[in-house]
Amino acid sequence: MVVDLTTFATSAGFPLMGGGLIGFSIGYALKKIMKLAFIGLGLLALLLGYLSYQKWILVNWATVENQSSTMMEHAAHKVYVVTQQMEHSIPIGAGLIGFIPGVFLGFLKG
Repeated sequence: MVVDLTTFATSAGFPLMGGGLIGFSIGYALKKIMKLAFIGLGLLALLLGYLSYQKWILVNWATVENQSSTMMEHAAHKVYVVTQQMEHSIPIGAGLIGFIPGVFLGFLKG
């Protein structure tokens, strides 16, 4: 019985490398987007704090806290609903095996 190594390498190697490359790209982009979002939210809070300190505006911080908490709970619920609709039916293959470490490495490099 002769085993063709090129067929074996392409059947397992391409999905593994493709999943890793896609995972790296997603992890890298995710970290960059998160950085920009946190910087934007921090600058907004800093601006509101400064304007409130200068008495140019009046900020009801209890309302800000309650609304941001409500938004975070809503976002967490949406993530929960999406994962429940998927019913955990993600096929485990060479692409997924390469994807998970790719996301981790992309997140570290981002």
